[in-house]
Amino acid sequence: MQAVMKRSLIAAALLAPLLAFAQGTVQHLSGTMSVQRADGSVRLLSERSQVRVGDIISTERDSYAQVRFTDGGVVTLRPSTQVRLDEYRFSEGQPQNDGFAMGLLKGGLRKVTGLIGKRGNRDAFRLSTPTATVGIRGTEFAANFIPQAADGLAPGTYITVSEGSIAMVSGGAEQVVAIGQTGFSSNLTLPPALVPTPPGLPRINPPASFSSNQPTTLAGGSGADCTVR
Repeated sequence: MQAVMKRSLIAAALLAPLLAFAQGTVQHLSGTMSVQRADGSVRLLSERSQVRVGDIISTERDSYAQVRFTDGGVVTLRPSTQVRLDEYRFSEGQPQNDGFAMGLLKGGLRKVTGLIGKRGNRDAFRLSTPTATVGIRGTEFAANFIPQAADGLAPGTYITVSEGSIAMVSGGAEQVVAIGQTGFSSNLTLPPALVPTPPGLPRINPPASFSSNQPTTLAGGSGADCTVR
């Protein structure tokens, strides 16, 4: 009995650092998703795969993925999307040390914020795109980056808010975007502005199973709205 307990304690001690190193977990996946680690290695992800700081995560065509972070936040990625997790700091008893920074490099995502940004430090959350930086005030929003004019859309970053509000920053100016509003930034050097939501703005329509709290393996799975095209 003592030998078994000793082996269990050793296993737990070895596993603890690995668990602490994982900031997020792939909760749902439909299609193909890959990651490039900070060391340059590339691998396919599956449901329950771990996501870490420094990872560049990519979804392929016709693929949706949802990542849940340890603070309770959720990111849903639409097809042909690429994001980079630049920073993640969350300790339940130390809200003053919270930090979340993600770069939207390509495609689109929807973000439902967790505790980071809702407690202690309101500036702890940051989403960057090629034309703007987004901060949150406890919210759910979709972001789209359009690199060149297409489908009647001007190039730039579009942020649409469905809950709470966000602060959109570019050109040294801040634009608050509230529920039902869309903010737009065409360039890092120009101020953002509120615009009517374009009818051709890409939308995220993941499988119905993504609304469940339990992972479900879907066809093609192996192994979080913002958009850059």
